[in-house]
Amino acid sequence: MSSERKRNKFIVSKALMNFVAAAVLTAAATQLAHTADSMIVGHIVGQDAVSAINMVLPFVEVLNCMGFLICFGANAMCAQAIGSGDKNKVAKTFTSTIITVMTLGLLVSAVISYYSYEIVDIMSDEPRLDGMAYDYIHHYAMGGWLQMLSYGLCLFVATDGRPRMVTRAVVGGALMNGVMDVLLIYVLGMGVEGAALGSLSMFAMNIIILAYYLHKPESSYKLKWPGKEFFTIFKHNIKEGAPVTLSNSLMAITILLLNHIVVTYLGADGLFIWSVCLQMLLLSYVFIDGIIESLFAVGGVLVGERDLRGLSILVRQALLLTGTLVAILIIFMYIPGLVGHLFGVHDGALAVELNRVLRIFALMLIPFATTQILLSCYQLVGHEKTSVTTATAQTFFMVVTVWLMAEIENFELWWGFVVACVGVLILQLLFTFMRSKIAHSQISPLTMIPEETKDYTFDRSVKYQREDVHQALDEIDQFMKTAGVKRDTLFSVNLCCEELMTNIARYSEGRVTQHSFDVHLCINKEGLYVTLKDAGKPFDPIKSGKMSDENIGKEEYKHLGLRLVTNIIPDISYKYMYGQNTVFIHKNFNSEK
Repeated sequence: MSSERKRNKFIVSKALMNFVAAAVLTAAATQLAHTADSMIVGHIVGQDAVSAINMVLPFVEVLNCMGFLICFGANAMCAQAIGSGDKNKVAKTFTSTIITVMTLGLLVSAVISYYSYEIVDIMSDEPRLDGMAYDYIHHYAMGGWLQMLSYGLCLFVATDGRPRMVTRAVVGGALMNGVMDVLLIYVLGMGVEGAALGSLSMFAMNIIILAYYLHKPESSYKLKWPGKEFFTIFKHNIKEGAPVTLSNSLMAITILLLNHIVVTYLGADGLFIWSVCLQMLLLSYVFIDGIIESLFAVGGVLVGERDLRGLSILVRQALLLTGTLVAILIIFMYIPGLVGHLFGVHDGALAVELNRVLRIFALMLIPFATTQILLSCYQLVGHEKTSVTTATAQTFFMVVTVWLMAEIENFELWWGFVVACVGVLILQLLFTFMRSKIAHSQISPLTMIPEETKDYTFDRSVKYQREDVHQALDEIDQFMKTAGVKRDTLFSVNLCCEELMTNIARYSEGRVTQHSFDVHLCINKEGLYVTLKDAGKPFDPIKSGKMSDENIGKEEYKHLGLRLVTNIIPDISYKYMYGQNTVFIHKNFNSEK
């Protein structure tokens, strides 16, 4: 059962844009810091240095993958726990994750650094690049654990409704990286070693800034020893993080195999062109990663709130935004000579060839990005196997198709990227459409989000007008009566909703009238859950209600209604997240007499 009035996209879209704006800036600062290393090295050390860094990039991705494996799933768990108001689960998951990151991070960093010579011998097909490749991977790996810890803290803080804090941290780190690049590469002449150490200084600065926020009282993350639950949480983190980790691991393997194919068929100049194309692909990840992080953070909270309609709105907006942002990058790649100049190629045959190849390579970016967003959606709604299978298929098709194009006469391997990505997306569309037709419970084609649940749900957007508020309250009352809610619960929830929703409308003067706030109720065998979200200025009704208790009898006494709310339903919480006031109410049926 669900409400008849439609849910509009205003609140969900605002949460997405609030998060994405910060997440994209964060990802942009991070990726541009890495790309700046390649540009600075290309101009100062030479084009071989760019190729050498690209040669060992797959093992830098190993550190990324370890961070994904440990932190991404943990962050999704924390998002859902925040959405359901389980503070104890948030604290234990956070503590377990930090311990795991520090332990495994130091171990993996030590192993990669120690075996740097062997790694370069295995990966290098160009002896002239070996020395620089070793210098980069050896120095970078020694501080690789900083990258893993920085990534985890960025995820946790952003999910806690503070994506702008993460942006400030990453921008501060990027500035530190820029200063250290100039000092180490240009002034001290350390070459690729300086580029590696400059990147590590960025991660260290990130950690310092984010740690400052985490110790504040408003942070949802507290340190609490998980005890016997440590290994249970660890296994759950690995399970949740495995699909994303596999996707990134496959990316590392793909880069390694494509490096070999390109060098074999096109030589050192071909590897340089591929290195530039790869940087463009990684720049597209600025948008893709930012939107994926938004999906897992905002979408995880929506899943915790049992708000599947809101999740559907979120995914549609994410796909539209991804296509728009990637299209901007494609236009950038089509400007003649611009990308080449950035990487130190100004004229000549290499510049002409690079410009031509970029225009072919750009055609793969939108289908590639669309598949990545859908993989995240599948994982959010519990279709991990579909996510893993699709990620594996994308890697397999890309490597095989590029190789076949290189082998076939009169074809170019660059078209293999386009054919692979378009082919995988078509297969994805066909599979999800067929799955939606034969599924036991109805799901949406393409996204695989369930369209119906066994729960009773009320889902409505309410305008900032008294009349619409009163109408919504009548609908809520009728909804709970139809669902068979007991009289005491009916009375207390109605009273709380009336006070909170009226309070939102009361302080809405000056807002655009078509804007609205969202009301979501869910009833199942465990209890009744209410979530109210509005995009107004930060206002904590719980704190105001408690202050009202302290000021009884005084001249400044006010907020009597909010005092009643906090007394009637103790299990009520507030958080300012993604630019929105969010109030969570839970009425446990098991506690009723």
